[in-house]
Amino acid sequence: MKPAPSRSLRATLIIFLAASLLTSCATIVPGTLRDTDHPLAGRVWDASAQGFIDETELLRRAANADVLLLGEIHDNAEHHRLQLKVLKARLAAGARPALLMEQFDTDQQAALEDARRTGHDLAPLMRGWEWPQYQPLVALANTARLPLQAANLPRAATRPIVRDGYSTLPAGEMQRLALEQVWDEPRQKYMVGLIEASHCGMVTPQLRDGLVRAQRLRDATLADAALGRIDQGVVFILGRGHARRDVGVPLYLAARRPGTRVLSIGFVEVGAGKTAPAQYETERIGNSAPYDILWFTPRAERPDPCLAFRK
Repeated sequence: MKPAPSRSLRATLIIFLAASLLTSCATIVPGTLRDTDHPLAGRVWDASAQGFIDETELLRRAANADVLLLGEIHDNAEHHRLQLKVLKARLAAGARPALLMEQFDTDQQAALEDARRTGHDLAPLMRGWEWPQYQPLVALANTARLPLQAANLPRAATRPIVRDGYSTLPAGEMQRLALEQVWDEPRQKYMVGLIEASHCGMVTPQLRDGLVRAQRLRDATLADAALGRIDQGVVFILGRGHARRDVGVPLYLAARRPGTRVLSIGFVEVGAGKTAPAQYETERIGNSAPYDILWFTPRAERPDPCLAFRK
């Protein structure tokens, strides 16, 4: 019999999972935008060609994608404004893509469809997110009668993964989702570092490894949601980390449906003194760029989440 987690680990799990895992944060308050006059703010960088492109070219490429990933920082209002702009451009071009959202969990799909059908408010379904940031996207989807799909892994489904690992998944689910097929040591090393940094270094190795497993399953679940909508086209609203080609949704799409045309856009906050795109491309795993496109924006002012731990 597997030993039960220690009391301290159980307490830690409750604390971290109640606050949610990595990208699904507790209620997020939009921050004031800073560095609006930064020389990169508003510019679009093609990571493969290593050159700037204009918005017209960006939207042309977006129109050719089966899956368009709009990777945000959740509390940056400019990122949400640009997501809405891109979706409007797709509609103006005659497309009717499915709008997939990380902000709704897959077990909410029936409630989501019922609320849309009856005209009820969707805000109560968006738990732990700042509804006003996403309401314009949902309103546009409703007006245009676009499919709106919940895509995120339910929080309750992550708990056994964090605690006991992938053995808790149904038989064959690991293979179906390509969880091990796509993974290797460099990706694991990157994700371990990310989890440690996002939790201010205050995470035990056991919990850290569990959170890595949960993050991988979340990315695989987001990709799974997109697979059923590829034929009509997908615009995906999700956190920037999930949009990464090397560890996020595109990795699983490539394994499960090779040839899918994916365009990954990472909205990137500018930093003081960092005026060259290369200064924002330092978190690579190997030689491949994590995003196809970097769209630079002002940064949102926010408190240092690790400040309390340093006192």
